[in-house]
Amino acid sequence: MAGVALAGCSGEPPESGEGSPSPSASSSSATPTAAPDAEADEALLPVPVEDIADWAKTAVAGPDSDGYVFGFSGWMSENSSANDVTTFTSLAPGAYQAQLACRGDGIITLTTSELDEDSRSEPIVCANETIAFDVTTARTGVRFELALEGAPTVHALSLVRMS
Repeated sequence: MAGVALAGCSGEPPESGEGSPSPSASSSSATPTAAPDAEADEALLPVPVEDIADWAKTAVAGPDSDGYVFGFSGWMSENSSANDVTTFTSLAPGAYQAQLACRGDGIITLTTSELDEDSRSEPIVCANETIAFDVTTARTGVRFELALEGAPTVHALSLVRMS
């Protein structure tokens, strides 16, 4: 069962790094396209697309953090991808702290579940802030589902094993 509990939030991102997951460990089902409407949405982002990875390094915990296991970042819009699913298939069962950062005028709702999707978490709602919350899994793997409402928004997520 995947459990999520709000542990804290802040309007300012913490000072830490962010990395990318290895391609064999995760997958993402949505990638913004270069459609004309998506290009217009890209111009509305608070962070240029080419700078999102650098922004993520300062927005959520990263590879230099004790216990870091996984992270991803990107952007969402109604015309590119308003929904995203990312899975980490080899995540060992256990207790983790996640951080979700989002910047922009949109609202991103995140739910987590184990890979079978039977036990979805309570939604975490991110509106131009950084939120920390607990993720607990009983089986191997975890699934993150993000849904955007509103304006184009950037996001970063990291997962750190709790000791």
